[in-house]
Amino acid sequence: MNAQLQQLLVQIRRRYTTLNETYSLTLQLADALDRGDRTSFGLLLAMRQEAILQLQTSEQAIKTISSELPDEMQKKWRALVDGAAPETDEEQMISLQISQNRQVIDRLLSLNERIEQGLKARG
Repeated sequence: MNAQLQQLLVQIRRRYTTLNETYSLTLQLADALDRGDRTSFGLLLAMRQEAILQLQTSEQAIKTISSELPDEMQKKWRALVDGAAPETDEEQMISLQISQNRQVIDRLLSLNERIEQGLKARG
């Protein structure tokens, strides 16, 4: 595998791990909200913020690596991110990881909406 594609794969896998950590913390946050546990809610919110900062760092690393790809590889990368069908085994691994990341993001967004509604209801 091309070294730059390998770096991208490592970064999007790290992003997956951090997304799952963020999701877990968000689940705990929702539970604390449901229980009315303000102390746990505050602690979990701070922990979740740290995970979100890690996601931002990961996103910046992905952008940096992808911007340094040769033009043709940048086009392939963009196409994979946009949902194009992979053509090689390398692209398949990257595409699969991107898909898994999106699934966690979708679950996370849904859970965030639930928390926002709970916060609004509590006034």
